[in-house]
Amino acid sequence: MINLSLANKNRPSYSKVSTGFTIVELLVVIVVIGILAAITIVSYTGISRRANIAVMQSDLTNSSNQLKIYQATNSSYPTALNPSTNCPSLPIADATLCLKTSPNNTYTYTSNGTAFNLVETNTNGMIYNVTDGTAVAVYDQWANWYSGIASTVLAGKHVYKTDLGSWYKYKTANTADTSPQVLTGLDPNYPSNMSLVSPQTNPLVDFSAYPAQNACKAIGGRLANMQELLAIYAGLATYGNNFQAYTYWSSTESSDIGTYGVYFGGGGIGGSAYADDKTNDFYVRCVSG
Repeated sequence: MINLSLANKNRPSYSKVSTGFTIVELLVVIVVIGILAAITIVSYTGISRRANIAVMQSDLTNSSNQLKIYQATNSSYPTALNPSTNCPSLPIADATLCLKTSPNNTYTYTSNGTAFNLVETNTNGMIYNVTDGTAVAVYDQWANWYSGIASTVLAGKHVYKTDLGSWYKYKTANTADTSPQVLTGLDPNYPSNMSLVSPQTNPLVDFSAYPAQNACKAIGGRLANMQELLAIYAGLATYGNNFQAYTYWSSTESSDIGTYGVYFGGGGIGGSAYADDKTNDFYVRCVSG
C-alpha cells in the first residue's frame, strides 16, 4: 500500500509567481506614452504650421505679381474679382490674370484702383495672410494674442501680448483728426468725439499720419477705444501683466490737439492729464475684433 502522506511530502513544492504589472508600473507607462504623444503632436503642429505659411506665402506673392501686371496694363488695380474664378472683372475683365489659391485657402480682396488689400485665409482658422501691394506678411493669426475676457467688452476679441515698440505718436501733426481716418460715434464712452476707424474693416485707409494706429494695422489689429482700454487695465493679469506704468493711447480724440488715453500706473483717464498732445510719444497695446 502506498503511503499517500509520504508521497505528498516528497512531491516538490512550487511557489506562485505574479506575472502582471503593478499599478505604479502602469502609471509610469501611461505617463511616458502621454509625453511621447504630446511631443509628437507639438512637432506635427509646428511642421504643419510652417508648411501652411510657406504655401500661403507663395500664393500671395504670385497673386500680388498678377495684380501688378494688371495695374501696369490697365493703369489701375482691379476693383473687383469674379467670385468663382478670382479673375479681374472690373474695371476691365481679364481671364489671363486670375489669382490662384492652394487647396483649403480662400481670398478676400478689396481695392479702390490705386491700392489693394488681399487676405488669404486657411480653413483651419489658424493662418491669416495679408498683402498691401508692396510686401507680403505672413503670421499665425492668434499666436501672439490673448483671447478677450468673457462678459467684458473684449469678449470675442483679442489683445496683443506685448507693447508695440517703446513709443508711438498718435498723430504726426498736432491737428484735428479728419476723415476717412475717423468718424464719430465709434467709441461708446465718447459717442460725439472723433475716433479712428478700424483698419480691419477699412483696409484701404491710409494711416501713415497716425503712427500708433498704423503700427496696429501692420499686425492685423487696431487701437483700442476707451471702453476697451479700461477693460485691458482691469484685466492686466489676464493680458500678460507686462504693461508700463505709463500712458497708453486710445483711438479717441479729446480735442483738436488731444487724444484720450489711460494711465496704466494707476488707471487714470486722460484727455488733458495724460494724453493732451497728439504728437507726444506713448505706449501702444493693440486689440483685434
